[in-house]
Amino acid sequence: MMPAGAAAAVGVAVGLTWAAGFREYMASLVGTESKITWFGTFGTILMPAAAIGALFGWAEHRRANGEDLPLRRAIAAAPIALGVLPLTRPGAVATLRKTGEGSAASGVALAAIGGGYAVAGRGPAWTRVATGVIAAAVAIGAAASVPSIGGSRLALSKPRGALTAALGAGSVLTLALAASVPFRGRPRTDSSQ
Repeated sequence: MMPAGAAAAVGVAVGLTWAAGFREYMASLVGTESKITWFGTFGTILMPAAAIGALFGWAEHRRANGEDLPLRRAIAAAPIALGVLPLTRPGAVATLRKTGEGSAASGVALAAIGGGYAVAGRGPAWTRVATGVIAAAVAIGAAASVPSIGGSRLALSKPRGALTAALGAGSVLTLALAASVPFRGRPRTDSSQ
């Protein structure tokens, strides 16, 4: 079994890679007006995603080893940082109020938490179905909104538009799968062995 530190390191790599891909999705939507900055890109998107990946890697290590997960609810809620931290950029809240830009990040974070709960397979079926439907709707929205945000250059009939749509929907669904870790139960052991 992988040591806890190694599991967390794998989580960092996965979280960082996920965030870089999702950031590219956002940059594709905006086009040439997209700005990559140390604080905005690395400080509020990539580094938080790496930290969340570390938490999920550590949580999966504990789950797979049959150990309790301290602060399970806080770890399950960790993706909300991806919706809140981008609002710490200078002028982000004013832009959110004026144009609504930045609101999708919170939707993606909440969809990831809800989707994670849905696929974990624990809890009442109706709540899992409801949260799963909402998460799927956000993923579909991430794909379907590409041409309305990116214009004709990102029409879904064009390779760039189709690629951007696939990246957006896939990113939402992948984060939801990762977010299922703190909701999942410990593996069952066969008592006959």
